Amino acid sequence: MPRKTVIQTDQAREYRNTMDPLSQRKYVALLDLLAERGFLNAPFAEKVAGIENLFALRVMTAGNYRYFYCYDTGIAIFVLNGYAKKSRRIPQREIDKALAIRKELGI
Repeated sequence: MPRKTVIQTDQAREYRNTMDPLSQRKYVALLDLLAERGFLNAPFAEKVAGIENLFALRVMTAGNYRYFYCYDTGIAIFVLNGYAKKSRRIPQREIDKALAIRKELGI
């Protein structure tokens, strides 16, 4: 399988800069793995239930971060935005933010 192109939005890059160095390294390693494999399963990622083409990348460190991503044209993966997970459920405002970014990208 050919390597996928992973594209981070400005929002994803800006959020990455707020994370501690260890979490940033794990995030970059997960993006590399996602590009290599084209998909990730648990515990590294999960499908957001009830929403087509929206997935959550899990950066599991003391901060417990999540990044939303989606696929476009079969060769590109867009990392939309990130947030610090503080509860069991994904906050609806974070899903709405990711969907708005995806819509801006035309995906």
